[in-house]
Amino acid sequence: MTSCLFQFDHVGANPYSLDEVIIATNNFNIQIGKGRFGPVYYGKLEDGREVAIKVLDVKSSRGPSEFFNEVGKISR
Repeated sequence: MTSCLFQFDHVGANPYSLDEVIIATNNFNIQIGKGRFGPVYYGKLEDGREVAIKVLDVKSSRGPSEFFNEVGKISR
């Protein structure tokens, strides 16, 4: 998972460390939905911004490149 966090640079999303994501999501405590790629979690960043954290499920039929493309589109 850690290596995936750093691949977002090329799609325009802000990279966060796994520790930051775990803190923001309270250890992935609140699932707010399920997308085409896997679960989506509620998170709150240290500056107070509320965010949705998309997670690529290894069982997803869609590949990482499609996941990163989607993240790039919604991060603009």
